[in-house]
Amino acid sequence: MNPESLFGTGFSLQTPDPHEKQANNGPLKGTEPHIKALLKTGDVIIEYAPLGSNTSVSRESTSHRWQVLSDDLMNHSPYFRVLFDPNKFSEGKDFVQQKEKWGQRAVNGAEGPLSDDHIAHLPTIRLPVEHLPPDIGAETTELFLKILSFNSLGEEEQAKFDTELKIQPTSLITRLIELADAFNSLRVVREALNRSSYSFGKGRISLVKFNPSILRLSEDRIRQTIFIAKFLEQFTIFQIWTHALILLGSKSWVNGVEAPTSVATRWRYLSDGLEEEMYYRRQSILNTITDLQAYFLRAFGALEEQEAPKTASTSLTATAVQMRQYQCRCGFGNSSSCDAFHLGQMTRFFTLRTKTVFLGSTLIDPDFGLDSEDEETSDPPPPPPRDILTILSALKQCPDYQIDTNHNGCGVRRRFLPPLDCIEKFLGDARGLVGIELQDWDEKKWPHASSSWANRSLRRALALDVHLSRISSVARMSSGLSRPSSQEENARLLFTAKRRNWEA
Repeated sequence: MNPESLFGTGFSLQTPDPHEKQANNGPLKGTEPHIKALLKTGDVIIEYAPLGSNTSVSRESTSHRWQVLSDDLMNHSPYFRVLFDPNKFSEGKDFVQQKEKWGQRAVNGAEGPLSDDHIAHLPTIRLPVEHLPPDIGAETTELFLKILSFNSLGEEEQAKFDTELKIQPTSLITRLIELADAFNSLRVVREALNRSSYSFGKGRISLVKFNPSILRLSEDRIRQTIFIAKFLEQFTIFQIWTHALILLGSKSWVNGVEAPTSVATRWRYLSDGLEEEMYYRRQSILNTITDLQAYFLRAFGALEEQEAPKTASTSLTATAVQMRQYQCRCGFGNSSSCDAFHLGQMTRFFTLRTKTVFLGSTLIDPDFGLDSEDEETSDPPPPPPRDILTILSALKQCPDYQIDTNHNGCGVRRRFLPPLDCIEKFLGDARGLVGIELQDWDEKKWPHASSSWANRSLRRALALDVHLSRISSVARMSSGLSRPSSQEENARLLFTAKRRNWEA
């Protein structure tokens, strides 16, 4: 944020009258918020008053003040450097005059902490909260000021502060980063987090290896971790946790991805095309799972063949549906009944158990409804789980019923599980194979980054063969740029392939 954009909007320099005292010759009591000394040799007071605390009564109870050193603020924040410059703004000139008026001593010449009377009459800078990111809060502001004041602390205080900073929750650190951005102080905050070896909050979950237990965390926690990892350029953590969010899904992706129209915290919508990329990767994975289900529904006669033979003949025999090959392994006279039995079992499983297939009617207008007040309306069926690993786990419970004892092994389960395992190997890998590799995200506009799954300049599998539980070959590739062979690249080829031969 440009520091000059904040001036004249919410900034104010308050200079109390040194002669205004109570009868007991002390500073006025009950009229000013408590001042917390972050640095006892500080020469300025920073005040944070939340929005809505404009009246004198509410301000006394909600404002927060910290005593800090103006040199620390100027050394680490271009905002304060400009603010205190007497040649830039009248506020800076007034501040310099107040320092001289109150006899402030430079840090090198300070003989000790200031008296309470002296502190009570230091110049006060009120932060322009109406132009800062929402929900910053006093805790975030204090942490930010401590980071700016770090070099003036003693060694013991510095070590204690780093220990405390290391375990701060991700919700606080995300607000800290946004506040630092507002004051052009991202560098010093990044240095502080790296110096303390920030642990991304308390918890025993590994940051650098994907574990399904991550999916039990809230979406907010996962997003905050991604946001901080991007800020700190922690590439491995970023890949692992974007992998997790892709599998978990986002509540904001119900109707696709749309940039927020109102002011919102930045971790709720990742910029530079990253939000769109995560959504695209998730949809590609779900499309692959749907393609696998469709393959077996097609094999058992529920769907038409993908590439039905075309003919110019208009005869009934030429236009008839091509005879389907029976899936029954036995070749008995009741093979048709065997296939029909398994088709029914499979359809029931996909629609009722896993809820990954929806049976509807193409004859009914979805917007049409009867106006009868007496009609009982039923609740829609619950949707399938958002977590893709849970969906795969449910699909792997596919039953192995048989029409009779003569048809053992005719069911779909023995054929369905291996390709499911192939998908699961990519999604459950500890390396987070479908996560975004931030170091290769070289374009801020989606989908032009060289590592984007949607980048059409990359080679794509036109036909990909899956044998048992692994990719056996890529039969045909489109023209375009090739990327180095890796498990991440194999995941991209599988989940973006035009056609998959699931039983090659």
